[in-house]
Amino acid sequence: MPRREQRLSTGKGQEKRRGPAASNLLPRIGRISIAMFLALRDLVFAKGRFLLMAVVIVMMALMMVLLTGLSSGLVDRNISGIRALPITHLAFEYDDKPTWSNSMVERAMWDGWADRPGVTTSTQLGNTMFNARTSKGEPITLALWGMEPGSFIDPGADAGQPIGGDPYGVVVSRMLVAENNVEIGDTIVLDRVLTELKVVGLLDAHNNIAHTPIVYAPFSLWAEASYGPPGGPPEGESLPDILYDFATVVALQLEETTEIAPIDEELFTVALDKPMSFVASTGYKAERDSVRINQGFLLVIATLIIGAFFSIWTIQRTQEIGLIKALGASTGYLVRDALGQVSLLLAVAVTCGVGIGYGLGDLIVERTDIPYVIDIRAMLISGALVIGGGLVGAVLAVRRIARIDPIIALGQLR
Repeated sequence: MPRREQRLSTGKGQEKRRGPAASNLLPRIGRISIAMFLALRDLVFAKGRFLLMAVVIVMMALMMVLLTGLSSGLVDRNISGIRALPITHLAFEYDDKPTWSNSMVERAMWDGWADRPGVTTSTQLGNTMFNARTSKGEPITLALWGMEPGSFIDPGADAGQPIGGDPYGVVVSRMLVAENNVEIGDTIVLDRVLTELKVVGLLDAHNNIAHTPIVYAPFSLWAEASYGPPGGPPEGESLPDILYDFATVVALQLEETTEIAPIDEELFTVALDKPMSFVASTGYKAERDSVRINQGFLLVIATLIIGAFFSIWTIQRTQEIGLIKALGASTGYLVRDALGQVSLLLAVAVTCGVGIGYGLGDLIVERTDIPYVIDIRAMLISGALVIGGGLVGAVLAVRRIARIDPIIALGQLR
């Protein structure tokens, strides 16, 4: 530390104003405290104000973490069924903006994908939304997914039997079990088509699409429910084979070197990688954008509050900073000292906020059915954004230090 700054730290006027406790801080803390002597002394002297500010920062970090967890949970409830698929890509019918609701692929498309080089495995997947009633007469809305039993996208069952053993057997996901008390052995009747689905298995996971619980069915059952006549074929007759030649998408596992564009052009499909296929789910993009806007506003608010606090703090210290400059302290030293103070305050407060947010999130996941996702990476990013925003606000505030004229400041002191 320059000699003039050491002289400053032991100045008579400063000891008189801050008291003996602050003046004795230097020998107790060591070399680190020398670089941030003024910052540490202020933290001790004005501990009430800094504690209040720390509480505000903790609350903001907590809000960012909880908002991130809740938004991730909300988004996950929209696409959890797609996220659970062991795929690399989904091929939709060609469209500028393919969605699950407007896509219809033909048998030639999924057979064509299966024969192309670089395709590890593929299978068709059907998706149709239905209103239905449970065995207890309770109305429900479900997404019926049709797939070949035993295919690589068949989720199996965590309780009961997987699809395929019973031609009308289906596996239901957790939301129907938790919210509608659907159990193994229950029958679900689809409205309009009057197809009866027998629940043979349950999944522990919340596998949804567009916030609707997924019911997994054999592909033939899905095709008959989606395209067949109400009540099924007349007694003694069968449905035409063409009924089974359509699906919604083609589920794919591709090698990294697979040239997708020529296959899409030839088969009149559009293949999206797994993250991009989330956008095809109804409402996903709007939810994601809304959450990002809320997080952005919260970050701006945090920046403004922290900047305002340190602006007022710097204004209150104008005469003191002028005196210190007159005694020989450089502007660079004072700015570094102030930013060190901000960084220390932000680091401690944000760490506390993220820690509390992690604990509350764990309680939400363990004890409630609220959609919430604990994502450590997202939590750390949220904390880093609060620190970054706070530092930006602080930089804008402490730049006043460079403009303080010692002569004017001392004149105000007199």
